[in-house]
Amino acid sequence: MAAPQVFPLSCAVQHYAWGKMGSSSEVAQLLASSDPAAAISEDKPYAELWMGSHPRGDAKILDDRISQKTLGQWIAENQDCLGSKVKDMFHGKLPFLFKVLSVETALSIQAHPNKELAEKLHLQAPQHYPDANHKPEMAVALTSFQGLCGFRPVEEILTFLTKVPEFQFLIGDKAATQLKQSMGGDSRSMASALQSCFSHLMKSEKKVVVEQLNLLVKRISQQGILRPPQPNSCSPWMDLYFGPREQEGDRGILIPSPKAGSPELSWLLGTTWRTSTGSSYCSCTSSIQVI
Repeated sequence: MAAPQVFPLSCAVQHYAWGKMGSSSEVAQLLASSDPAAAISEDKPYAELWMGSHPRGDAKILDDRISQKTLGQWIAENQDCLGSKVKDMFHGKLPFLFKVLSVETALSIQAHPNKELAEKLHLQAPQHYPDANHKPEMAVALTSFQGLCGFRPVEEILTFLTKVPEFQFLIGDKAATQLKQSMGGDSRSMASALQSCFSHLMKSEKKVVVEQLNLLVKRISQQGILRPPQPNSCSPWMDLYFGPREQEGDRGILIPSPKAGSPELSWLLGTTWRTSTGSSYCSCTSSIQVI
């Protein structure tokens, strides 16, 4: 009797702090529905469901007729299932990881390497970089979801540096001046200036960031301009973030990023995302470069 080509899986779960708690999480619900033996802890976050063969989350096979215990083991012994082109190009490995995310608070900021750097980092520190692939991503919203990606146009960032003194303070005069001088220059000088501004913000001491954010909230509250996000609003980016108490002190509030769907948005892979509370979406992280 031929081995079955379709079989149930028990997928790996990641308990990142930003995930929804217990059975309120779509991730926990999917896990429980697919694996009767799964026990859901109501005091634990269920952030991501991984369906794939990643070294840190190889899906378990729930079929006693199959000798292999995980999807990765099965693929290694049945490489023709990938198709000849994928098999040859990716050395018999599954070249993508399908995820379901259930989000309670803002995700952490991530920086993904390109393919060349990923291979180098994997060789240098495989314990921190378990695979040699870059991380282009494609996301599909399953519920109401708000995401931000990439940087705003430099003209807008410069406007905010003028209008928001707390932002200017954290960026610093030198980096702000460099960004202003990059206007009209080539793309490389502008990218360098953006990198300088971003680095100053991200390397600011936590205490200083909290102080400046508290001053910002106090100032705009007194001015009566702090309000919930407005549909199709072109207002300053701070309107999008204030609300959930968990995000107080989050320097990501100050990252100048356009709203998804704006004319300036392009798919800049591995950049900043912000989500509305209680959102879910599917993400496919692939080894294949998206063109």
